[in-house]
Amino acid sequence: MADSVIQGEGFTVRESKFDFFFGRVASDPTNTQRSLQNLRELMRLGIDEAAGGRQRLMELFKEGLNAPEISEDRRDTEYGTSITRKVEVSGAITGAILIRYYYPESDLEAIPQVASLVVKIYQ
Repeated sequence: MADSVIQGEGFTVRESKFDFFFGRVASDPTNTQRSLQNLRELMRLGIDEAAGGRQRLMELFKEGLNAPEISEDRRDTEYGTSITRKVEVSGAITGAILIRYYYPESDLEAIPQVASLVVKIYQ
């Protein structure tokens, strides 16, 4: 079955990424651990898939397009460029989500794909 692509406002994200973000990946021990860690940390930030969490991530992905770039995380390959941007998140606790956007063929004018996220919880 093909992995469908969701069109956001200024970005795209593969449907399967939400499985990874919300703890449903069990392909191997490393990916399973990382997926469950995403779930726990997103929940700590108040982002719960059962309570509008997917829509909240879509909003954060849109907001991230204009968020500060973490320049040391920029990656250029023969296939494209990945740029990581930091979006601050506050709720019961505060933190940030580092969102990696992928630009195929290094075309920074193209609509990027959300490639990954990393949640940071502030103490």
